[in-house]
Amino acid sequence: MRLLIALALCLVALGCELNITQPSAGAAPAPDGSAITITSTNNNTNNNDRSDTAAVPTPGPGGGSGGEPGAALPLPAYGEAVTREIAAQNPALLANSCQLTTGESAWQFLDLVIRTLQARDPRRGYLCKGGSCHTIARDIVAYRASAGTSGIWIVDVIGNHCPGPSDPPPAVRWGVLPFETARPWTGAR
Repeated sequence: MRLLIALALCLVALGCELNITQPSAGAAPAPDGSAITITSTNNNTNNNDRSDTAAVPTPGPGGGSGGEPGAALPLPAYGEAVTREIAAQNPALLANSCQLTTGESAWQFLDLVIRTLQARDPRRGYLCKGGSCHTIARDIVAYRASAGTSGIWIVDVIGNHCPGPSDPPPAVRWGVLPFETARPWTGAR
């Protein structure tokens, strides 16, 4: 039953649909008498997003408060609304958020999002790239879901970050990636 719940949570986090129904004649029922139908639907049509990280499948988190060994907290639901509100109030910061073209001032949007989220929960921060915190992902919010500095939820918050000449401008994306157990997190850059 725990495996079924963990699978359901992972599928929901990945944007998949999960339907649990009573088994039909000839269907192999699950131990609890239900049948599981999994439909994976990718509705993302943006194929030119230049994100700082790629989705790497890793084992999903366990339940708990995040303080127990192997336990992880779920990603809080309010982050997307906060990020979209900041973008609506500061469209120029989002439009100029590409560090490759705008330079150091491009961090203002991501810094504001993380500071605002940290005021509510200090587990929010930046994704460290390459196994150290010398390089920080430029369009990612990380949520430390465990007791250490690894065990994080990674959220790609800026879609079409650093667009090409014919690409649409940056926009809030809020793409939750699979739970990450190896990459480090930092609260400040």
